[in-house]
Amino acid sequence: MTLVIAGHNIRKDSSHPGFKGSAAGLFVTADSTITTGRQTLLSGFKKVYEVPIKVYAPSIVGGQFRGYHAVKLETSCFIAFAGSTLTAQHILNGLTNHLSALRYAHAGAGQLVPGTYQILMDCQSNSLNNSGTWWDDDMFLDRDMENLLSGEIVARTMLHVLRVSLGSAKEHKIDQAGWETLLTQYVVGTYCEVERCHKLYTFKPRFQWEHQRIVGIEIDQEEVRPGELAVLGMTSFEQRAKVVYSTAFEAGQDVRKVMHDFLNLAIDEVRAKGSLEIDRPSILRSFQQGKLFELQRTP
Repeated sequence: MTLVIAGHNIRKDSSHPGFKGSAAGLFVTADSTITTGRQTLLSGFKKVYEVPIKVYAPSIVGGQFRGYHAVKLETSCFIAFAGSTLTAQHILNGLTNHLSALRYAHAGAGQLVPGTYQILMDCQSNSLNNSGTWWDDDMFLDRDMENLLSGEIVARTMLHVLRVSLGSAKEHKIDQAGWETLLTQYVVGTYCEVERCHKLYTFKPRFQWEHQRIVGIEIDQEEVRPGELAVLGMTSFEQRAKVVYSTAFEAGQDVRKVMHDFLNLAIDEVRAKGSLEIDRPSILRSFQQGKLFELQRTP
């Protein structure tokens, strides 16, 4: 079992009349226990990962597209999970591979609609690959490729990875326990260049049923907005966590450290019942504009 808590680092601000608060990045705090059934296997396992993002610029020579060779934008997002470590590792590898090979591209113009610059996954259809198309020398200038990496692109990539990776499960004969491992949940945090703010998303797989039989996996994606909280894993603590988060904000406290303290309180309560389903060391991390920092580690 796992407990992951993530949210926006919101701060009370009374300096402007009618202005409730501001957001300065994201935070995520998690325990580090790996269990199978009721048995604890180990502690100190990493459940929050920084994922590199690389966007490549096209090479245009003599009006012809010559491929993608140079990284134009390099940043990162983060992902945390609750569930099967094996499934999570597979998803993490897929997400890393996709986000490390994004491409600047161009949506072709029509007679009435001007063309637009965009960012695509390497596996998406790309008009630059159309043979015989000529491109002007004044295309794909630095200013054309600025502020295109949106939170939506990162979320769409994660959803694509989940659908492709988990969709293959129906091709194999797996039992109920095997299906359960695919319900691993994720939270992804990133910085949106388009809206110039941080974005947080949860991805929660669920079973697709037909004739009382599991036939596949559906993915529920949801954006976690400032003032809301993502709680994965041991959701029996979810409602209390949300109350603590809101109270800390209203009191002008550092919501990141308050939620880390709450996670450690949850660990103590679980341990008092003779269980090690969640355990320390617990780690608090902060995310700001593409950088993931460790703020606190409780042994």
